[in-house]
Amino acid sequence: MVERSELTGVITYFQKIYTFPSKLFNLLKGSTLLFVDKIRLLKNRENIVGDQHLENVGQRFTPKKYFKSIALVTVIVIVLLGLVKILDNYKSKGSSGEVIDVGSARSSIDFNKEFVFPLKNDKGEEVAKLKYLIEKAELRDEIVVKGQRAKAIKGRTFLILNLKIANEFNQSIEIKSRDYVRLSVNGNKDEWLAPDIHNDPVEVQAISTKYTRIGFPINDTDHDLVIRVGEINGDKEEIALQF
Repeated sequence: MVERSELTGVITYFQKIYTFPSKLFNLLKGSTLLFVDKIRLLKNRENIVGDQHLENVGQRFTPKKYFKSIALVTVIVIVLLGLVKILDNYKSKGSSGEVIDVGSARSSIDFNKEFVFPLKNDKGEEVAKLKYLIEKAELRDEIVVKGQRAKAIKGRTFLILNLKIANEFNQSIEIKSRDYVRLSVNGNKDEWLAPDIHNDPVEVQAISTKYTRIGFPINDTDHDLVIRVGEINGDKEEIALQF
């Protein structure tokens, strides 16, 4: 059977996690502990055997007698769970509007290198052009991923490419920005790495420009960084990154 001290510890821990009004928690704690004490007392009475007689020993435990206590505890727990859900939703909505600051880049290279790729329809016919501009390459120890700060572990860093994608078509499009860039490190051009950090699929509205980024987790000791830019089945251009 759960010890009284253990139950008190659980309730106190729950109160520390969720800052509900103290009166509500005191009510939960008092009702729950009272109910547990009654159950323990009745269990001890049932263990009395032989001719031993105790004064003020009541009747044996009957569920109906303590139905109100059980119902009260159940209702309180349900109310608390509902409040937890409401507060979690409130916190998540509030945090989405927060501005997350990250450290400045360790090093950066201004590129402003533009690539033009064809936009094709289902028949493989070119209908417009897609402009894929690499504005800047950066080495960063901190980045923001899905609204959360991500920090590189010791000995690692992030290579980030800031992109500007322009859609000249009269309809919105979705593209995989990571499909156009590969990375080679340490002079090994037999292995080309795909970006692990991205916001794909990137939706670009008709006749508009979208800012996004792609990135690679790399080692601090990696050198001879080279990116290869181009369509998967098209011509590619290699660019050495000199940080």
